[in-house]
Formats: sequence, structure tokens, C-alpha cells
Amino acid sequence: MQAFIEGFYRVNGAVSAFVWGLPMLALFLGTGIYFTICTRGLQLRRLGEILRSPFCRSREEGGLSAFSAVSGALAGTLGIGNIIGVAGALLLGGPGTVFWMVVSALLCMAVKFAETVLAMRYRTKNESGETVGGPMYYMQAGLGLPGMAAVFCLLCIASALFGTGNVTQIATAADAVESVFRIDGLWASAACVLLIAGMTGGSIKRLGRAFSLLTPLMSLAFMAAAFAVILKNPARLGPAFFSILRNACSFRAAAGGAGAYTMLTAMKYGIARGVFSNEAGMGSSPIIHAASGNTPVRQGMCGAFEVFFDTAVMAVLTALAILCSGASMDAKNGMELIVAAFSCVFGRYSGAALSLMLMVFAVSSVPCWYFYGERCVEYLTGRGRAHTDARAFRRAYRSAFFLLMFFCPRMRLEGLWQLADTLNGLMAVPNLIAVCMLSREVAGEAEEYWEKEGSRKRRLKIVSTR
Repeated sequence: MQAFIEGFYRVNGAVSAFVWGLPMLALFLGTGIYFTICTRGLQLRRLGEILRSPFCRSREEGGLSAFSAVSGALAGTLGIGNIIGVAGALLLGGPGTVFWMVVSALLCMAVKFAETVLAMRYRTKNESGETVGGPMYYMQAGLGLPGMAAVFCLLCIASALFGTGNVTQIATAADAVESVFRIDGLWASAACVLLIAGMTGGSIKRLGRAFSLLTPLMSLAFMAAAFAVILKNPARLGPAFFSILRNACSFRAAAGGAGAYTMLTAMKYGIARGVFSNEAGMGSSPIIHAASGNTPVRQGMCGAFEVFFDTAVMAVLTALAILCSGASMDAKNGMELIVAAFSCVFGRYSGAALSLMLMVFAVSSVPCWYFYGERCVEYLTGRGRAHTDARAFRRAYRSAFFLLMFFCPRMRLEGLWQLADTLNGLMAVPNLIAVCMLSREVAGEAEEYWEKEGSRKRRLKIVSTR
């Protein structure tokens, strides 16, 4: 059995390296450039509206508010990988990775806008009267490809069970708690099971209220900690920015003292971490955006905001805190590096503070992925089956989800992260193809919205001058 597991990890490692190789990164960036052109640089022209979009009231009754939907989507992306992953990218690609993370975020904002608009355009009602949507619905209704929709759903369910949506984050948090507090990681995973089971036991509106509270709190707490590190070493901020630009645009980007890397190394790891961080193009967060009571374009701007905040704000703050702390780049892994960075403020309590913060991020992120997987199970089992059969499948999914969550501390952490990388990349392939095939509808929806907005503002201006 052990030989089988080791063989599986080796095969998955090779598959993961292929999935997240240069062709996949080119696909992500190419799609981002394409939709930037299609929307005429919407992420730059409308940046002010994008930054205000989560705080505007929805124009349609029912569903989640724009803020709840964005909070839920951010809860899914602002997971442990956002913290540990950025530190790992710095170790592998040097400070220049930060620059390329921001570049990828600007391009991916257009991708997230497009997939969110499509999810809103093709949403429908389920048997319970709830609004549902996501890539599987625009693959079926927009393209007439139910097979592609089924493949996407299966990959999303696998990612929710075995990837970044569940065991990867809980196992990482449990490992941090076990190493700092010297207690069995199963106790940490058991606590997560109880908390997350309570959060996911109600309606989507109840989950949305939980996201509206948890996401701002955890974001502000981490931002405060990162700012504390930066303000403790203000003289290092200028050199940190200089090193980011120098390494991003030169042929001497270093990788954690391991030797000289070219600019392409910094570009590769920066873009890969940016894409993995904000999940643009993967098709996951449009599932919760579709539950909003907003209009497609307005919610699309909320999706673009999600990418901006996740990568251009949170990921960059993490990187700047590490660079300003003076922590050695000889660390063995991202966790060790970020603990060393935060120790300049929290001292010997940095490990405890970070492990508790990781637990909070995991508890807030995993319920969102549970919802993604549940919606995919509902799509696959809710059509052409008896109601009792569909409920049985959803109960089986819920049982498997929490059983895996409880026992994940006994799994190999490195292998879990590789599996998460693989599943996330595979999810993106059918979704990016579908979004590109429906690009005319995205452009048409956006053009129609801006024309109506322009007419409305002109009428308001005329009335105000009378």
C-alpha cells in the first residue's frame, strides 16, 4: 500500500508540473489579454467603480448582497495558500515574483469579470427556489455541451474534497498547530469539523452572513500584522520595492540563495502564484457570485475586485512584510520564512500567532469550497433523478467531506499540495475554453450595460439642471 501511495505522489508530481507549466500560464495570460481587449481595458478604465462595487446595493431583490457574494468568494481564495504560497514563491523566484503577481492580477481581473458575467447571465432556479449558476450552467445552456459541464463538475468536486477546498488547508493548519502547541493534529481537525459543519448546515444566505463577518475580520487582522512588520522596518521599504523591480526586469532574479535565476524564473513563479492565489479562470468563485441579487455586469465588477484585493493587496502585503522583515531567504519552506518574518514583531509568539491565523483562514475558506462542491453535486444529480436519490448523493458528499477533513492530518502534506495544484489547473481548462467561446456575449452584455448607465446618467443630469 505504501508503495502505491508513493507511486501516486510521484505520478501526480509529474502531472502537476505539466499542468502548471508554461503552456498553462500562457493560456491564462493569453485569455487575460484577450478579455482585456474585448472589454477595452475595463479593469483600468473602470477601476474606481470596481473598487466601489462590493459596497453598492443590489438592484434586484432576493439572493445574496454584492458584499456577501464577494466576501464568500474572497473567503475561498484568501486561504492558507495565499500566505504560505506567496512566501514559497519568493523562495523560488526571488523578489521579482511580486511584480509579476501584480501583472497577472491586472490581466486576470478581466477573466474573472467575464466568467462572473456569464455565471450571472445563465443562472437559474433549483428545486428549492434558490438561484444557482456557474460554469456548468453556461457550458450547458450557452454552448450546449453538457459533457463539458459534467467534466468541470467532477473536477470541482474532486478539488473540494481532496484539494485546496478541504484537506490541503485543514492539514496545513493542523500541522502548524501540532508543531507549535505540541498537540495531535487530529484535535485541530476535529475542531474544524465542528465549526465548519455548523457553518454549512443552513441556507446560502446564512453562509453569506458568516462570510460577511469572517472575511473582513480575518483580512483586517492579517493586514494589521503585515503593516506592523513593515512599519517596524520602514527604512527597508524603499529597498524592497527596488529589489522587486530590479529582479523582475533583469536577468539576475535570485531564488532563495540557491543560485542565479533568469527573469523568466521570476515571471514563471510570480504569474503561477498570482493565478493560483486569485483563482481567476478556474470557475470556482462564479458559483457563489451567481447567488447574488445583482446584475451581471455589476457582479462582474465585484469579481474583478476580488482578484485585485486578493493579489494586488493581500499577496503584495505578505511579500512586502517578508522583504521588509529582513528574514533570511535560506528558509526550508514558506511556513518557516513567514514565521521568521513575523517574529520581528511578535517575537517567540510568532509561530503561535501564525498557526492560529492559519486556523481562522482555513475555517473561513473551506465552507466556501464545500458550497462549490455541493452545487456541482446538485447539478450532476438533480436532473433526471428522483428527489430522494439527489438528496442521498448530497448526504454522501457531505459525509465524505467531513471524514476526509478529520483524517487529513495523517496524510502527507507535500503530496496534498501537489494534488491541489493539479486539480486546480485541470478545473481551469474546460472553463477557460468555455469563457473564450462565449466572449461575444460578455462583450455584448458589458456594452449594453454601459449604454443604459450612460443614458440613465444623462437623464439624471438633465433633471438636475431643470
